[in-house]
Amino acid sequence: MLKIQIAAEGITHGPGHNTRTDHLRPVIDFLLAQGNRPAGWRGDAFWSDQGGEEHYTFTDPIDAAQLHEHFAFPASIRVYEDGFIKDSLNRVDISQESPPLVFSFEQPQ
Repeated sequence: MLKIQIAAEGITHGPGHNTRTDHLRPVIDFLLAQGNRPAGWRGDAFWSDQGGEEHYTFTDPIDAAQLHEHFAFPASIRVYEDGFIKDSLNRVDISQESPPLVFSFEQPQ
């Protein structure tokens, strides 16, 4: 099977394009086509944290083996066994959203 080569960074084609995230769109589109859904209120979009990192989260687990079968990633993008995708060059990641923690005043015994 011929793998899709993922670039190390995106190319700007005008307004609305993001050089930090556009190169990862084929991966996101593949995961969406597999039935995975974007998590939370952000929908099908990246979001930035206070440190300037860009994140895209899914509701379901990401199959790392399946990604390696379909894509060839540059050295700057790591796909971890648990499906976490980290682009260190662009400070971007794709992951499964962590389940919310239950807040409680009860002390563990």
